[in-house]
Amino acid sequence: MKFKKVLTGSALSLALLMSAAPAFASSPTATSSVENSPISTKADAGINAIKPVPSPNGIFAASFELNGTTWIFKYKYYDSSKGYWVGIYESVDK
Repeated sequence: MKFKKVLTGSALSLALLMSAAPAFASSPTATSSVENSPISTKADAGINAIKPVPSPNGIFAASFELNGTTWIFKYKYYDSSKGYWVGIYESVDK
């Protein structure tokens, strides 16, 4: 009887996990390599480009300029699969 309860509980847990799988799906940009990613371009007027920047210690500048574009820090996250922090910067509209 105990085995049946464990089996039923495991099946229910798996079903819940599978139903939540879309919430854990990665975006298409998450699969690209941070080191090799080019600076994003603006698809439409008014939409700012984003740029991921890696850092081993999680310290990021508030802003920087690259090729005439000013990039403003938005947020950071830790990529445990690669072992470093990634800062997300957004371009400034001119």
